[in-house]
Amino acid sequence: MRLFATHSCRALFLAATIALNAAAQSSAPALPGEWPNYHRDLASTRYSPLDLITRDNAGTLAVAWTWKPDSTDKPAEFKNENTPIMVGGVLYVTTGTHRGVVALDAATGAEKWRWRWDDTPARFSNAPRMGAGRGVAYWTDGRDARIFVTTPGFFLVALDAKTGKPVVSFGTSGFVDLKQQLGVPINLDSAEIGASSPPLVFENVVVIGPALREGSRPVSKKNVPGRVMAFDAKSGALKWRFNTIPSKGEFGADTWLDGSAEFTGNTGVWAPMSLDTKRGYLYLPVEGATGDYYGGHRPGDDLFSSTLVCLDVRTGKRVWHYQIVHHDVWDRDNPTAPILTDIMVDGRRVEAVAQITKQAFTYVFDRATGKPVWPIIETPVPQSDVPGERTSPTQPYPTKPPPFDLQGLTVNDLIDFTPELRAKAIEAIKPFRLGSLYQPPSVVRGPDGTMGTLSVPNAVGGANWEHGSFDPETGTLFVGSFTSPYNFGLEHDSTRSDMRYIGGAGRVPNIDGLPLLKPPYNRITAIDLNKGEILWTVPGGDTPDNIKNHAALQGLDIPTTGARTRPAVMATKTLLFATEGFGSRPVLHIFDKKTGARVADIPLAGSVGGSPMSYAVNGRQYIAFWVGKQGMPAELTVLSVP
Repeated sequence: MRLFATHSCRALFLAATIALNAAAQSSAPALPGEWPNYHRDLASTRYSPLDLITRDNAGTLAVAWTWKPDSTDKPAEFKNENTPIMVGGVLYVTTGTHRGVVALDAATGAEKWRWRWDDTPARFSNAPRMGAGRGVAYWTDGRDARIFVTTPGFFLVALDAKTGKPVVSFGTSGFVDLKQQLGVPINLDSAEIGASSPPLVFENVVVIGPALREGSRPVSKKNVPGRVMAFDAKSGALKWRFNTIPSKGEFGADTWLDGSAEFTGNTGVWAPMSLDTKRGYLYLPVEGATGDYYGGHRPGDDLFSSTLVCLDVRTGKRVWHYQIVHHDVWDRDNPTAPILTDIMVDGRRVEAVAQITKQAFTYVFDRATGKPVWPIIETPVPQSDVPGERTSPTQPYPTKPPPFDLQGLTVNDLIDFTPELRAKAIEAIKPFRLGSLYQPPSVVRGPDGTMGTLSVPNAVGGANWEHGSFDPETGTLFVGSFTSPYNFGLEHDSTRSDMRYIGGAGRVPNIDGLPLLKPPYNRITAIDLNKGEILWTVPGGDTPDNIKNHAALQGLDIPTTGARTRPAVMATKTLLFATEGFGSRPVLHIFDKKTGARVADIPLAGSVGGSPMSYAVNGRQYIAFWVGKQGMPAELTVLSVP
C-alpha cells in the first residue's frame, strides 16, 4: 500500500496525531519535557518529543546522577522494573520489596520525600506481585495533586504529591482495601491477588487492573477472578467493576461451559491499560484464565480471557472486544498496553489501537468500533489430544503487519554454526513434538512417549511487558522481542494440584551449552503502521561472551546474535534507545530510527531492569532507568550529555 497525501495533508495529519498524544495524559496535560504517565501518555506511545540528544552527541552520554535505596529497603532488590514518571520537575519512583514511593528532584536527584508502608505479614507473604512494581500514577484537579500506588498486599493508596503523606480524605485515611471491593467472597489474607502495573487515572477516575498468581502449575482450578475496578480519585468510593469472567446472564457467560465461570479465576489485567481521552474509552489487555497450559476444566472460548476489551471509562460498560486467543492454553495473554494512534491506510485516516502480543503478532483495530484495520483470518489450527482438553478449532491470524519474531519451530530453525552442532540439535529434538504457533501442549511421557511440545515464541514472548514505542511523526512502531523455544509439556500430579494436568513438566534441550535455535536470540523490529509492513529488524544486543568464547565456535565468523533477553525500547524525536534486558550486558544501545544502524553504545554499571524514559529540566534532556545486578541492588541511573 502507498500513502497518497499532499504535504499539507501530511502536516495536518501529523499535527492531529501529536495533538492526540498530547491530550492522552492524566488530568494535567503533559509539557514536552515531562513524562507524567508510565508510558508517558495515556495512549501508551512511550515516545518523547525531545530532541536535545542527537546522533551527534549521543555518544557522549554520561551519568548525571544516581539514586540508591538506603538500608531500610530490605531485602534488597537487584531488579527494579519501575519506570519513573516526571511532573513539574519531580521524579516519582517506586522502590523496595514493600513498594515504597520516593520523590526526587529531576535535575539533581535530591530526595524530596519518601513514603513506605508495610502490608500485614499474612497479606504480604501471599502477594503474587511483591517488589517495587512498575510505577505510580499522577492526578491533579489544578489545586490538589496526588500520587496513586497499589501495595503488594492490594491496597490503593493516595499520597499528597508535595509531601508524600497519605490523603486522609481518600478512602480510610488514604487507603482503599481493594480485596474488599472485588465483589466476591475471598480470604483477605490468603487470596493471591495484587497489582504490578500502576493505576490509570483520567478525570476523577482511578482504574485498577489486577494481577494474580502466575498459573503454569496452579494448586487448584479454582481461583480469584481478576475484576477491573474504578474509584473516585477524590473520595476513594467505588465507581464500577467490570467482570472479566462474566457472571450468569452477562454478555459472554455462554462462552464458559459446564459451569466453569463459577470457579475459574485469573483473567486479570496485569499489563498497563490505555485510554482514548476524546471518547473516554479504556482499553484492557486481559490475561488468560486459570491453567496456563490446560483448559479442560474450563471448556469454551472463555471470554474475556486473552482479549482486548474496550470500556467506557466513566461507567465501566463494554463498548467492544476482540479475543486475541480463543481458549488460551499457551499463556499467550496480552502483555502490553494497547497503543493508540492515528495512522493513514490507503489514504484514509484511521484512529487505531494496536495490541502487541507474546506470539509476535500486532493486532490493529479501529479504536472506536473494534473493526480490524486489515483482515484477521480465523485459521484452522492443530487440535489437542490431551484427555479432557477441547481446544478451539481456529485462532485469529492478522494479515498485516507480518510477525515481528519467529513463530512455530521446524528443523530449519535449529542451530547451524557447524554441521556437528546441527546434527546434535536434530538428535536432541527427536523426543519432542515440534509445533506451529498454536500446536497444543502435550503430555510428557504420554501414549506416544514424547517429552512435550517445543514451539516458539516462548510463554514469556515474543514481546512482553517491556512494551514497544510508537513514533507519531513517522507512523513507526518499534518492538523488542525474545526468540526462544518453550516446552509446552503437561503432567498429572495430584499432590500439587486438583487440576487434571499442569504445565512446567518439560525441558528445552541445549546443544553443548548453546541455544537450540539459530540466532538472533532477540531482536528489535521497526513496523510501518501506515502500511502494515516491516521496515527493518536488527539483533537487540551484542553476542554474549559465553557464545563468543564457546570452544566449538572458535575460528568461526559468528554473526551478531543478540542477547537471550527482551530489549526495552523508547523513541524520541531524534533516536531510538534500547536496553538489552536484565541479566544481559550492561549497556544502553542507541539506534538510527530510519535504518536500525547503531549510533552509540553507552556502558552502564549494571543491566537494566525496567524500561527507559526521558525528560528535560532547565534545557537539559535526561534518560533514566534502573540498573542492577547480583551484588548490586538496583539504583536509579540518570544520563545526560555533559
